[in-house]
Amino acid sequence: MSSDLRAEVRTTHHAAVVDLFGDVTHASEVELTAAYDQASVTNLPVVLNFEHANYINSAGIAIIMHLLNQTRRAGRTMVISGLSSHYRKIFQMVGLDQFTTIYDDESAALAGV
Repeated sequence: MSSDLRAEVRTTHHAAVVDLFGDVTHASEVELTAAYDQASVTNLPVVLNFEHANYINSAGIAIIMHLLNQTRRAGRTMVISGLSSHYRKIFQMVGLDQFTTIYDDESAALAGV
């Protein structure tokens, strides 16, 4: 199954940023997990940047929840940035904001980590 997601990892002084482009669904699990693994080796906080994500479904949210649990078990930090107001509301409804901080944009996320 091919992914409609492209994930690019870049490093700043404060964090490893995973820029997500496209759809976050079950089909994107391999791409998202590989990007998370690449970001994790930096030993910096990870910022999942959804600024360019078009669509996120329940399977995509489940993958994000799994990565958040993995991050917490490792004693590390992962935050979320760039969600549209619609997806931010959904993430809050399912309780993701209890496990991580959700920032309006990348600048705020980088300042917060």
